[in-house]
Amino acid sequence: MKKDKEQRISQSEAKILHVLWHDQPLNGKDIAKYLIKESWSLVTIKTLINRLLKKGYLSFEKHGRQYLYRPTITKKEYLKTENSNFIKRLYNGSFSGLFAAFSEQEKLSNKELEEIKKIIKKMEKDA
Repeated sequence: MKKDKEQRISQSEAKILHVLWHDQPLNGKDIAKYLIKESWSLVTIKTLINRLLKKGYLSFEKHGRQYLYRPTITKKEYLKTENSNFIKRLYNGSFSGLFAAFSEQEKLSNKELEEIKKIIKKMEKDA
């Protein structure tokens, strides 16, 4: 199924994906074992799985009476999309606006500042 990038992934759906990025393929009951602390019923988990299937973020294989699920998006792709959406929503697409707001609110250690400088140098080199 083709992914519709306009289809956002909810926080609950993301928890299903995180389980599958850690271990795959899994059936619904195995996914539920990873999410025991969420106190979700198997019905809730299957509902979330079906939403992800409809959105194209999961695929499945049928083995006997079991359906085994796999993500169709990598964690890296997901994070890239979520980061981009976050910056667009809150900072009108301006990474510098995000960084400026963050730097006003958070105290960065010298080590963190050095890491940021390295990232910027790499970005300049790759540009």
